[in-house]
Amino acid sequence: MATVKVTESAAPVHVDQKPKFESVQDSRGRTIQLRSLDPLQQARLVMTVGGDVAQNSVYMNGFALPAAMVAHIDDDFFGFPASVKQIETMLILLGNEGMSAINGHMLAKFEAAQAEQEQAALSAEQAAAKN
Repeated sequence: MATVKVTESAAPVHVDQKPKFESVQDSRGRTIQLRSLDPLQQARLVMTVGGDVAQNSVYMNGFALPAAMVAHIDDDFFGFPASVKQIETMLILLGNEGMSAINGHMLAKFEAAQAEQEQAALSAEQAAAKN
C-alpha cells in the first residue's frame, strides 16, 4: 500500500481580509469611503435596478454606481444596496455635496488612467521609431 506524506509550507500565506476603501471628503466635511465593486457586485447592481434601467448609462454611471460604492459616511456603515429604494435612499443621504465629491473623485481617477494610457502609447510609439 502507498504511503502519502502531507507537509505544510513553511512560508506564511498572507490573505488581505480587510476591504480597502478610497476616501473622499465632501463640502459638508463628511468623509465618504468608497468600495471598489467586483464583477459579482456589478452584476447584482444590474439585477437590482432591472435590465431596462441598467441600459440607461447616465443613471447607472451617474447615480446607481456611485451610490452602490458608498461603504461609509463618516462612522456609519452602509451595505451593498439590494433594492432601488436603497439606492434612492443613499442618493438622498449623499445629497449634491456627496455626489459632487464622488463624481469629482471618479473623474480624477479616469483622467489619471487616461493620461497613463496616453503616456504608454507615446512611449511605445517612440520605442518603435527607434527601431
